[in-house]
Amino acid sequence: DGASEIEFDGVGKDGEIIAAAIHEHIENAGVHSGDATLVLPPQNLSAYTMHRVRDAAKKIVKRLNITGPVNIQFVAKGTDVMCIETNVRASRSFPFVSKTMGVDFIEAATRAMVDDSTADMDLPTLETRNRPSRYVGCKVPM
Repeated sequence: DGASEIEFDGVGKDGEIIAAAIHEHIENAGVHSGDATLVLPPQNLSAYTMHRVRDAAKKIVKRLNITGPVNIQFVAKGTDVMCIETNVRASRSFPFVSKTMGVDFIEAATRAMVDDSTADMDLPTLETRNRPSRYVGCKVPM
């Protein structure tokens, strides 16, 4: 009741995050992420909540030593932020994130998995703020 859902889509390489996007659900928590309306960059998350999501994502990717795509779902209410699901695969939001961020997360994940460089890709990191900067992407279920 009154909780929000937040998603992290990213790419790991040997347990380090090399590409990252955090987006929020418009609906309250409980709507399946495939049916949810998503916005990127987040519009209503506090700096504290964003910090908690970044920190948790970093720890999860490191602990699982992920190389390749990863989707982590969080629920937040007040100052509580909890991971509710981690998927070591490309989620349905990967194409939305790629288009909105202007970089191909699937290509980055593929390169990471075959140990090819991503240095030429201008990947958004956990430290990247307000990307995109001139618009807000919105994924609406059809």
